[in-house]
Amino acid sequence: MLKAACLVVFAALSAPSQVASADQNLTSRCVDISVPRNEVVARNGKWIELTPDQWQFLRGVYAMDSESAPGLPYGDKAALAQIAGNSDGLVFFIDGDKACTPMWAPPELLNLIREVATGGVNHQGAGL
Repeated sequence: MLKAACLVVFAALSAPSQVASADQNLTSRCVDISVPRNEVVARNGKWIELTPDQWQFLRGVYAMDSESAPGLPYGDKAALAQIAGNSDGLVFFIDGDKACTPMWAPPELLNLIREVATGGVNHQGAGL
């Protein structure tokens, strides 16, 4: 189900009416936040506004992801979309009333996002 929602969102992101200029690539486009949020809600999903700490953390993840566009994502906050019964999520970087630069969030990343929210630190390994 999340894949279907992703397809709808990506289709909306690539719609010519949403493009500010013809030479922008797919990851730099934004849509009205109601488009992905309504798709998630229509599929019995959750739209979760993330904390500023989670947003900062995810900006770093985005910047280091080899599949992301170079640089930092748009916006000054982020939201997580999750569909019931699916272990993955989709992060949207939010710029005002626009949802931008969607980023896939596998279960391992979702666990880290939760840890950031609680301030939990899990040091694995022996250290120096």
